[in-house]
Amino acid sequence: MIEKIEINLLPVEYRVRKRNFNLSRSIVYPALAIVVLGVGAFFYSIYLNDKHARLTEEIAAIEKEIAANKHVQDEINKLRKEKQITDEKIRALERISVDREKWVRLLEVFSGSLPPYSWLITIKDERGPPEKVRLEARTYSFPEVAHYMSKLEETEYIKSVTLAGIEQVQGHDRKVYKFNITCDINADVGLRPVLEGDEPVKEEGAAASAGKRRGRASGGGKK
Repeated sequence: MIEKIEINLLPVEYRVRKRNFNLSRSIVYPALAIVVLGVGAFFYSIYLNDKHARLTEEIAAIEKEIAANKHVQDEINKLRKEKQITDEKIRALERISVDREKWVRLLEVFSGSLPPYSWLITIKDERGPPEKVRLEARTYSFPEVAHYMSKLEETEYIKSVTLAGIEQVQGHDRKVYKFNITCDINADVGLRPVLEGDEPVKEEGAAASAGKRRGRASGGGKK
């Protein structure tokens, strides 16, 4: 078989040349990367939308369940409030015994340490910390104020005594000294509730002692 040989006799300027389309790697690789990223972003956005829809459905279901069980939460809150009130009442009852014993001791100290012709007007508890008691009293003798403060400081229940003020005022028949003192209560003293049969200090005895002291003070003032 004879091979066919073709000879192009056309001039060079009329010949048709085959053109090869070649792309540079610097263009192909970035374009390919952009396409891959775009496809990935598309599928990721689909994933996020699906996840958002599922989370929205879960939130709606939870909110519906919360609304359905709201009465249970209200009941729990009510029980917590009642428990808090009960705890406060229990603590108040527990404090009654301690305060009862404390005031028996303190009233005995305040009234028992009063000098002659002196009497108490008011006793006010100022809860701290530190806990303080403010006294207002009257006396006919100015030096007795310092004597009274010294006697109070000697007791174990009083840590320190401060003179808040003193002035001379007109009494029923003559002038008297009105003075105010502040006593810091000694918190380190182990005050315990007064029990039945507690011999060292009894409320009735302390009250009677305070009453007698006031009676003597009042009687002394009338002389």
